[in-house]
Amino acid sequence: MTNLRPIYIFLLLIVLVAVGQMAQTIYIPSIPKIARDLLVCEGSIQCLMAAYLLCYGISQLIYGPLSDRIGRRPVILNGMAIFCLGTLLAMFSNSLLLLTLSCGIQGIGTGVGGVMARTLPRDICNGRALRRANSLLNMGVLVSPLLAPIIGSVLSDWFNWRACFSFLLFLSASVTLLVWFYLPETCPAWSITNNSIVDCYRLLRNKTFNHYLLMLIGSLAGIVSFEASSGILLNNMGLTGQEISILFITPLPGAFLGAWYAGKASAPFNELMWRAVLCCLLASILMWLPAWFSIMKIWTLILPAILFFFGAGMLFPLATTGAMEPYPYLAGTSGALVGGLQNIGSGVIAYCSSLLPQYDQFSLGMIMFSMGMLILVCWLPLSHIFHRRSSETI
Repeated sequence: MTNLRPIYIFLLLIVLVAVGQMAQTIYIPSIPKIARDLLVCEGSIQCLMAAYLLCYGISQLIYGPLSDRIGRRPVILNGMAIFCLGTLLAMFSNSLLLLTLSCGIQGIGTGVGGVMARTLPRDICNGRALRRANSLLNMGVLVSPLLAPIIGSVLSDWFNWRACFSFLLFLSASVTLLVWFYLPETCPAWSITNNSIVDCYRLLRNKTFNHYLLMLIGSLAGIVSFEASSGILLNNMGLTGQEISILFITPLPGAFLGAWYAGKASAPFNELMWRAVLCCLLASILMWLPAWFSIMKIWTLILPAILFFFGAGMLFPLATTGAMEPYPYLAGTSGALVGGLQNIGSGVIAYCSSLLPQYDQFSLGMIMFSMGMLILVCWLPLSHIFHRRSSETI
């Protein structure tokens, strides 16, 4: 087996995670065609993403501990095989029920990428190198949601909506072969454990781990809530579908720049965390404040979102590093809890957000402000620990 430098492992890992990110959004431009072909209303197609995300989050709780027991490579290969099976089933689905089941199977399979995006860097990096690795991965992963709808739109126009799943099958099969031939086993032999339930219990009892986890849930929930509400709010302003699509992706470069800055800056970890936390909190205030005065413009939605995405882009690699670095012997389990509970928790919050009125940005601002306060409250005790350590050093 080829021994690769860390940079090539990270690139391969980016492609692995990108498969799952693209599966989530590649079919969005084809929703009207899928609905027409399956004889259902367009709104019912939303169940595809719900099934995918639910299975994606839950499956990570299985893959992580399992990778600590049997190693990373076999878990990745089996997960990708499950994803290929779900994608093949989706290509030939002739009912919404079967297509929903197929997307659920896809989520089960590609959940392995979400876990390994956090686990493999911890296997081979420490300290600032781990922070940079997490930043690199977040930057790479953020590109795929931008490309997927474009690719899906072209495939759907040239062929049909099933071509989107054909592309995913080709991509996932190619990635599986690359993993088979080139990805080395990174799980340290001494970290193999057979007490997965005990390991999860130990992590969830740790206050520091839980604080970082809640910060990650809050940052992702703020992003997901914006993505779920912005289309409706922009439509309420009378914008066209093309204008809404452009404005929808406008904040994403903010997350990319945030991840880049977190890995590039030479400031201490504590200082970078404060910058990220305050960015999220300020953005959430700016999102909610105009609603109190019955103001809703494009800029009152997009500018705070860009700032929140930037802060969240910083938080993802920083908080992930803070949560996982103390547990090199539990990288798979900690990665599973971080990834799985982050997706499940943010999904629940986003669902609660969808139940609130969407006439103006009051509900969105309230949710994002709540997440900003959650991030701040969780960071304060951790910042005191850093301050105490630095005082003792002096």
